Amino acid sequence: MKKNLFIALLSLMIGNTYAQDAKQLLAETMEAMGGKTNFYNKGSVSYDYEYNDPNSGLHFIGKEMYDFDGELSRADFTTHTMIAPKGGAVTEGYDGTHFWVNIDGQKTTSEEALGFARFLRKTNYYWFTMFFKLLDEGVNQEFTGTKTMNGKTYNIVKITFGEKVGDAQDTYVLYINKETKLIDQFLFTITAFGVTEPNLMRFDYETIDGIKIPTRRNYIKSNWDGEIIGTVPAITTWENIQFGNVDRSVFTQK
Repeated sequence: MKKNLFIALLSLMIGNTYAQDAKQLLAETMEAMGGKTNFYNKGSVSYDYEYNDPNSGLHFIGKEMYDFDGELSRADFTTHTMIAPKGGAVTEGYDGTHFWVNIDGQKTTSEEALGFARFLRKTNYYWFTMFFKLLDEGVNQEFTGTKTMNGKTYNIVKITFGEKVGDAQDTYVLYINKETKLIDQFLFTITAFGVTEPNLMRFDYETIDGIKIPTRRNYIKSNWDGEIIGTVPAITTWENIQFGNVDRSVFTQK
């Protein structure tokens, strides 16, 4: 009886230690990237954006703008193969309450266009701010051990989300470099589109106003061990990043 009680208490202690380790590791990552407070104090950001996925044929070129207060989001696209496959200017926005779309300057009520705008406004904002949101309320963190790859040792942290957090509850597996404290890569699902097997996201960092930003990114199909099984990656680039230069009026549909 005493032995079973001891084992149960030991398991609980180990579980709590792992949970605490995960939060501590992520806090150290945020500091290594320039600091969460420093990031959000910049208020807003704009950057030139391109996403190209030869596997799906999706291609986006445009300018992204966010305000961190309320997670407001807007993008002005010159190429948007989902909403305007034959060409044309597309503007997507989120004003804090509503998602909206203009095509060639005209408002649209297309459910397909508005639905995809909701996905992309939330997704692109999240990709940019993600590493500073990993300790937010409703985010679950689990330290699952260490792994050595290509001569580098990583702390592995699994991220899941509560039922009321976001439109879809994806899973992320982060590879945190033990030496630099930075996330070098991560696995992720896209359950909003039925993708429950992982993709592997890799990136290069660039330091902008004291903040490390993963500006050159590619992702490719993989397994949960981080082994690549796809052949052609999707490529994303963020350029001309400028903090604190966005007026909140741009998020209102006109």
